[in-house]
Amino acid sequence: MSEDIALPATAKPADLRTRLLALKEAIEHEEARQRAAIARALPKHRVSATNLAHYFGLRKQEVRRLQLELAAVGLSSLGRCEGEVRDTLLRLCAWLDGARGDAGDAGDELNREKAEKLLHENSRALFGPMPRARHVYIMVTAPDAADATPSWADDLFEAGADVLRINGAHQSPAEWRVIASAFKEGAKRHGRVARVFVDLPGPKLRAEICQFEDTVLHLPRRKDRLGRTIAPSRVLLVAQREAAAGLPIPPEWLPLLQAGDKLRFTDAGGRDRELEVRESAQGGWIAECGGSLYVVQGLALAWLRGQKTLGEGRVGKFPKQPRTLLLNIGDTLLLNPSGQCDDPKLPVLALPLPHLLEQVRAGEAVILDDGRLVAIVESVRSEGLLCRITRVLKSPARLRSGKGIAFPESRISMGHLDAQDEAALDFALSHADGVGVSFVNTAADVSLVGERIRAAGKPGFGMILKLETRAAMRNLSAILFETLRYDPVGLMIARGDLALELSFERLAEMQEELLWFGEACHLPVIWATQVLDSAAHTGLATRAEITDAAMSMRAECVMLNKGPYIGTATRMLADIIHKMEAHQFKKRSLYRPLAVAGDAG
Repeated sequence: MSEDIALPATAKPADLRTRLLALKEAIEHEEARQRAAIARALPKHRVSATNLAHYFGLRKQEVRRLQLELAAVGLSSLGRCEGEVRDTLLRLCAWLDGARGDAGDAGDELNREKAEKLLHENSRALFGPMPRARHVYIMVTAPDAADATPSWADDLFEAGADVLRINGAHQSPAEWRVIASAFKEGAKRHGRVARVFVDLPGPKLRAEICQFEDTVLHLPRRKDRLGRTIAPSRVLLVAQREAAAGLPIPPEWLPLLQAGDKLRFTDAGGRDRELEVRESAQGGWIAECGGSLYVVQGLALAWLRGQKTLGEGRVGKFPKQPRTLLLNIGDTLLLNPSGQCDDPKLPVLALPLPHLLEQVRAGEAVILDDGRLVAIVESVRSEGLLCRITRVLKSPARLRSGKGIAFPESRISMGHLDAQDEAALDFALSHADGVGVSFVNTAADVSLVGERIRAAGKPGFGMILKLETRAAMRNLSAILFETLRYDPVGLMIARGDLALELSFERLAEMQEELLWFGEACHLPVIWATQVLDSAAHTGLATRAEITDAAMSMRAECVMLNKGPYIGTATRMLADIIHKMEAHQFKKRSLYRPLAVAGDAG
């Protein structure tokens, strides 16, 4: 504990009361200052907007010494007052005035019981009925469409999943429809009400590589640690004219295929392979192969039913794929709108927004591929941003097209929905229960999507704001007040990108602050990014992941990323949350009786 806030001698009640009244005056001043923002909130959220103003007013003060002094005389230290700030201050003053037992009318209209009720009501409005045997929802990330089978959905619901998240930055609307339908149908089989959310890709910058090479489709099989196959490779068979995703086959075959049919061929590596048609999916068929395979366009195919050959054809056309860049520390890299330059030896990335050249300055950092590469802008030239690689996770770093690029020290302005966002939003409004708004930077980003939802006339359609940028932290007050103009709404702590923008050290602090701000405005918070990530990918969690999962239950919802063992990870998380709820609710520790082995002799 720092010396400037070290515990002093016990303060007098009159002195404590004076300082609490000064805090009350400060929060009421902030309420008056935010009167216009409070008035813009929906009527059902107005009391929450008022409390949010009170919380901002409280957090602008230095209260740590007062907190210690209050705790020293057995009173609330203000450390759990987020949901009912003014009520807490009034009740403390009443106690210091000599009140005993129930403070009666000494508190505020918004007390702890009402604050918790608001939080639970807003959670149910966004996510649906409360889960059985716990109050924390589990959100899972959707897999590829080929893996969204009835057994996948059954496994998730049996494990305890409540909500599905579809990443709108990947796959296509046709594949999203397959995934959403499989999840919803699984919910019906299990007598559940399950919500589906679609993430809008948002203004995350993705750098493109404009040099291309032939596409190779690799379909791996899943193995255990002894090298034994535990799951076959899977692929979605599609018509040649729809070859943007999946394996393109002659279009006339598709409506005639049956479960049990086989496609026989020699793959690009010269190995004889056989795909067995397993089940239909919207727009195609899912097929499996016992071995891994590499497929290129033009490979000869034979279609068999039993021993009879029904047709011969070829794998259809794949779109060309961008080549991969190999980069080491000290290498230079050019960023410009075209992705082209006169020097054939200089690696080039195409930036999606031409005006970035005007908003980035020399000396500012550039983060690529979720932090796997870090560079610094050496100079801003007419031909683009010349950057030098300063750090790589592994040398040489392999940078593929479409990977994220961030400028955490630059002030980047975007503020619009691009074609990919529009496609995801249109799909969500027709087939889902809400959207996740990625890379929210300003209050205008909130209203941009919120007004589109309102204009669509979809009452009950949810909106989750993903807080993951430095700009969002700078503009947090305006973003939260704007959020309270819509319903139902929630907040996601997207810790992956937030860590890149703020540093991992600052993330530890900010994830706590965001939990508290969510409680202050009575909105559900989603704890996201790499929760039980090893468990989802290998079936085994690390010790640190167990601790993180236990901490996550202070949020209203926890998000898991996809992985081959997502059912295992979901069961593990549900069990951890169920056990931890006997010990903690939000920031409050709960003491259940312990079975002690024996008394000291």
